[in-house]
Parts: sequence; C-alpha cells; structure tokens
Amino acid sequence: MEQDDLSQGIEAELVSLHPALERFFRRQLHDSSEVEDCVDETYARAYQSLRQRALPLYHPRGWLFKIAWRVLAQHRAEEQKHRRTGQIHYYSTADGELRSEIDDLADDAEQQPEALVERRDQVRLLALSLEALPRYEQTAVMLHFSGQSAREISAQTGRPRRTVNDDIRRGISRLRRLVHNID
Repeated sequence: MEQDDLSQGIEAELVSLHPALERFFRRQLHDSSEVEDCVDETYARAYQSLRQRALPLYHPRGWLFKIAWRVLAQHRAEEQKHRRTGQIHYYSTADGELRSEIDDLADDAEQQPEALVERRDQVRLLALSLEALPRYEQTAVMLHFSGQSAREISAQTGRPRRTVNDDIRRGISRLRRLVHNID
C-alpha cells in the first residue's frame, strides 16, 4: 500500500509538470505538432519506465526532464536523417502519376546516350575512389550515405561512435580529394 501511495504521488507530480514540459519543447522546437508529439513520447517513456522501476523515484522533475532531453535528441537525429534522405522531390503529373527528379534524369539519359555514358563514368570513378579508402572508412561512408546514423554504424561495426564520426568525415574528405585529383 505504501508503494501505491508513492507511485500515485509521483504520477500526480509528473502530470503537474506537463506545462513545464510543453514550454521546454516549445523553446527547442517551433512546430506545435512536434511539441505535442515529443511531450506525448516523453510521458509514454516515463510511464513505461515507472512500471519497470523497482527503486523509488526521489526527483521526478529531474528524471522526467532527463527523459525529455533524450526524446529531443532522438527527434533531432530523426529530423536530420530525414533531411539527408529526403532530398528527392516528388511531384504528380497531370494524369496522376507520381514522379521524381530521378525519373526525369532517367528519361533524359534515355534521350541523350552521351549523358548516360557520362553518368556511368562518374559512377565508376566514385566506385574506384571508394575502393581506395581504408576498409573502415569505406564501410562508415557507405553506411552513412545509406541513411544510417553514427550510433547505428557504431553498433554494426563495433567501433566507438566518435571514431565512426571521424571515419565518415575523413572518408568523405578523401573521396573528394580522390575524385578531384583523378579528373
């Protein structure tokens, strides 16, 4: 009964922090739907954690805002990943067909064989330059451009996240130098 009283008190305190949590996310994010989503995600994680928690919670405000910072960090990472992978612009044609810039490039290449040959040469050059990178940089760069975060790459390769970030940065820099030197 004592544990139930404690958990009800914590739950009441967490609910009372809702306005402060909204202000926190509103200062960090500007889209009101994103603010609401982050607040909801914070409470969902908090309640899930409370159900699994064996020890009493003595500082609910600090604990809740620690969860909020993690939600914000994940939201920003997903936003950045979306920006990186969401560069393709889609549009609808008059007959309702969904097309992209890539479709337009493919059509252009079919109409202009020399453009297709030039693109193939560029792809070969990039592939050769990629093969010239050290194996760990090559892997990090390829996974990075496939849309994976440094944390995901770190988990796959077993290398520390900061090292993976360095591998990506150095790999891209070397790729640039290799491509420009071969030209």
